Amino acid sequence: MAEEGREAGGSFARAQLLLRAIAQAGADGASLRDMIRATGLPRPTVHRVLDMLEAAGWVARAPDGVGFQLGLEVLALGAGAAACHPLSAVANAPMARLALAIAQPIYLVVRAGPDSVCVAREESGRRIQTLVLQVGSREPLGIGAGSMALLAALPEDQMQDFIAANRERYRQRPDFDEAAFLAAVERTRALGFAEHDDLFTPGVSGVGVAVRNGRGEAIAGISTAFVGLWLSAEERAGIVPRIRAAADEISARLRGEGALSS
Repeated sequence: MAEEGREAGGSFARAQLLLRAIAQAGADGASLRDMIRATGLPRPTVHRVLDMLEAAGWVARAPDGVGFQLGLEVLALGAGAAACHPLSAVANAPMARLALAIAQPIYLVVRAGPDSVCVAREESGRRIQTLVLQVGSREPLGIGAGSMALLAALPEDQMQDFIAANRERYRQRPDFDEAAFLAAVERTRALGFAEHDDLFTPGVSGVGVAVRNGRGEAIAGISTAFVGLWLSAEERAGIVPRIRAAADEISARLRGEGALSS
C-alpha cells in the first residue's frame, strides 16, 4: 500500500512538471524535446505520462501534430477556478478605466508556483500599443513590471527562494542583466512599486504595483508597458499614482468580496 502511494505521488509530480512545461510553451505547444529538457525526465517517462494526460483530456496535440498544448479539461478547470476566485471580475472595471486614463495597455498577473501568469489584459484603444503579454502568457516570477511588483511584495524568504529557483531560467533570457534585475527587485521592495526602463526589452519601460487580498497578502500584480520615448515626462509621472490607485481599488474590492488565497 505504501509503495502504491509513493508511485501515485511520483506520477502526480511528473504530471505536474509536464503540465507546467507545456503551459510555459504557450499557444505553439511544447515538443517532446522541449519537455525532456524542461523537466529532466527520461524520454520513456515523458511518453508514458503524456499518454495518461492526453487520455484524461489534460493535454492535446498541437495543430502541427508534433507538439503538445494544454487540453480542454484544463480550460474547464480554469473556468471553475475563475468562478471561485473574484479577482478577474473585480479587476475588470478598474483596469478598463486605467487603460483609458493613461492610454496604455494594462495587464493583470497572478503567481502560479515559480511563475507569473497573465490572467487579464485591457487594451487602451490606441492604434499602436506595446502588447508585451497576452492572456495565458507565463514567465518566471519577476519578469515584467507586474510580476516584479508581485515578487517584491512577498515575504523576504519566499522572494529569495523564488529568485533562486528561477535563476537559471532568468539567465536563459537574451541579454539578461542579473545585477540590474536584482537591483530593480530591491528598489521595488523599497518603493512599493516596480518601475524599469530597458530591463527586459530594449526601448520598453514598465510600471507595476502589487494587488493584495483581504489578509494583506500579495496575490497579483497590475502593470503597464510602453515605449519610453513615446511619453512625455508629465505623462510618465502620472502613471505610478494611477496604477497605485487601481491596485488599491482592486484590493479594496477583494476585501469586500472575501479574501482570495495566494
